Amino acid sequence: MSIRAVIILVLSPSADILDKLANGQYQTKIELAPYRGNIYDRRGEPLAISIRKPSFFINPRVFDPTPEEIRKIAKILNQTPQKIKEIAAKKGYFAWLARKVEKTQADQINELKIKEIAEIAEPSRFYPSGFEMAPILGTVGIDNNGMSGLELAYEKILKGDKLTTYRNRDARGKAIYQDSILASPEKTGQNIVLTIDSAIQDIAQTALEKGLLAADAKSGFAVVSDPHTGRILALANHSLKRHAGSNEDESQRNFALADTFEPGSVVKPLLIGKVLDAGLVRMDEQFNTYSGFYHEGSIKIHDDHPLPSMTTEEVITHSSNIGTYQIVRRLGPERLYNAYQDLGFTKPEQLMGISGQSRGRLSHWEKWAPSRFANLAFGQGIAVTAMEMVQAYGAIANGGTLMKPYIIDHIESPEGGMVEAHSSEVLRRVYSPEAAFKIRGVLQKTVEEGTGGKAKIAEYTTAGKTGTSQKFDITTHTYSPKLRVAGFIGFAPATDPHLVIYVVVDEPDAGKGYGGTWSAPIFKEIAEESLRYLNVAPDKVVPEKDKEKVAPVQEPLAKAAPHPVKKSVN
Repeated sequence: MSIRAVIILVLSPSADILDKLANGQYQTKIELAPYRGNIYDRRGEPLAISIRKPSFFINPRVFDPTPEEIRKIAKILNQTPQKIKEIAAKKGYFAWLARKVEKTQADQINELKIKEIAEIAEPSRFYPSGFEMAPILGTVGIDNNGMSGLELAYEKILKGDKLTTYRNRDARGKAIYQDSILASPEKTGQNIVLTIDSAIQDIAQTALEKGLLAADAKSGFAVVSDPHTGRILALANHSLKRHAGSNEDESQRNFALADTFEPGSVVKPLLIGKVLDAGLVRMDEQFNTYSGFYHEGSIKIHDDHPLPSMTTEEVITHSSNIGTYQIVRRLGPERLYNAYQDLGFTKPEQLMGISGQSRGRLSHWEKWAPSRFANLAFGQGIAVTAMEMVQAYGAIANGGTLMKPYIIDHIESPEGGMVEAHSSEVLRRVYSPEAAFKIRGVLQKTVEEGTGGKAKIAEYTTAGKTGTSQKFDITTHTYSPKLRVAGFIGFAPATDPHLVIYVVVDEPDAGKGYGGTWSAPIFKEIAEESLRYLNVAPDKVVPEKDKEKVAPVQEPLAKAAPHPVKKSVN
């Protein structure tokens, strides 16, 4: 009889292994949306913050509500009873019943005293300014992921780490313990501080909405910028009517960044400045403007303010298409193309890293027919963006330097420490100081004596240019005789520009005027109130008889408590 020795090894697992086995059997892992970083304006006022909102979940294995309970739950959550039944019928140990509900709803659910319904606080996005700044800030989804605007463009910076909690259950699946969740710095995303000034944004938004209503327009926008730095101080958007062929929620569309359009007459001073800088024209030079109608081969040009002749200066102040063509054609097609490019049109330099931002379009000069070249001389046949226009006019205002526009001032840690500072960026010189000064002076005359009269401000000098262009009608595939884009762009004070402001009114009432009729008054209101808010000293003497017409200085809008990191305000 043989004897075998059998060695039996008894393995004693560590406490960690036993815990993991036990937890795998009796715990449900719940991952919650992260706490996103906050977004502030340049003065520290919160524009987007994370708050806690109540959410409710169930264990489908033990959740067995009565028909009456289902009816009550559905009514409180604005759901159908069938939807509640479907949630209750799900497999597994966890299912969301409702997420990020209002406090009144949460109170009503808790009043039902259904013990199988558990509550947990989830991070949720809150915008103190409401929907007004949605076109800039964007939105987030139910899981706090950026869906549009800055929320999407800076997702990696704003998004924090997912929060995890565990729901313990007994052998029958009933919840017996739940961890609490609190925001901590290592879980929270970084903060973003914008160049936007909430007070100026509110001024621009109010003036724009009022102006669009008066014009019975489809939509419009207003951009306010600092010409010396490229900082964007306001981006106001508003829509009264849905755009043809668009399924987008127009209330959240950023027309100022997403749309391209033919600029029309607002480019005339920019191009004439280029001709002036090239030494090809004098400001006092006379041009035959053919009493309002010019015809040469395939080229036919009309003027709305016909005169037999004009100086270069008068061509700008009276917005003569004929005179502008005669001046700009001295550049020739190639140099005109280069002039547009040099001023930043169609180039990516004006892009600010925001989702949905567009850039202009211009075909190569070698493809231009003579009539196309003529149209381009006064702003037709090219698609531009608002940022490109603001960037180019900023160069006239600041003495000839093209600045890169930017909207992010800096990025900071959750505790308020500096992570990344953004600053002004000079792209290149596009005008000599002499040419910029001369064009600036003519633009001031355009407001004082020409087509921009509705942009006059009692206490401040202003400079600017109106522009009205026909829209391409997608239904007829031709330029519409009625559909127009009415714009005004300028700066103030004209003697020492602090602000460049561009206002565009899309499809105003066709029978009630041009760019100067609708856009210039909006410009005036934004400029006047913003300069007063910034405490810019008036540069005009107001006659005694007109002093009662000047509105009293308003107190700045109430501000939030100062933010830990702030930059100086120019």
